[in-house]
Amino acid sequence: MKNLPLIVALFFSTSLLAQQPIELGKVDWLRDMDVAQKQAKEDQKPIFLLFQEVPGCSTCQRYGKQVLSHPLIVEAIETCFVPLVIHNNKGGKDREILDYYGEPSWNNPVLRIVDQNQEDLMPRLSGNYTPLAVVQSMLHVLEEPPAYLELLKEELLAEAIGTKTTTLSMYCFWSGELKIG
Repeated sequence: MKNLPLIVALFFSTSLLAQQPIELGKVDWLRDMDVAQKQAKEDQKPIFLLFQEVPGCSTCQRYGKQVLSHPLIVEAIETCFVPLVIHNNKGGKDREILDYYGEPSWNNPVLRIVDQNQEDLMPRLSGNYTPLAVVQSMLHVLEEPPAYLELLKEELLAEAIGTKTTTLSMYCFWSGELKIG
């Protein structure tokens, strides 16, 4: 019974993600810049700031399905960053953040990775809606990225140039297991 509050919290967070708009993928997003800045300061992490149209066009939905639902990308966003989404078609606090960055309303997805003080750590990413572009952006700002993120970049690069198979040769099974395994 000691774990009941945790079980209830997990149930509700899972239920909320299941109801999350397709444009936001499977990332557990914050929705308030003040909260994101506070968490970024506490955790010493950059803010993964997504400007997204919700509900959105087919580009926004495809971005949610193909990029923001990729399990390794979701893992990296939630582990290495403080994820924050700003709806680019709403008023209030969302509008204030749009104005702060000079972002247009009703725009396709835009990614910025910013520090705790809302300063850009990389150039604004817009127009390239591929998993590779997001992974490269994350790697650009992370001082010690997880190894799986580098491997994912290599895999996505291979896909981008059309590599379908890779052939490796080795003189001994065990040496290959050691180096590649």
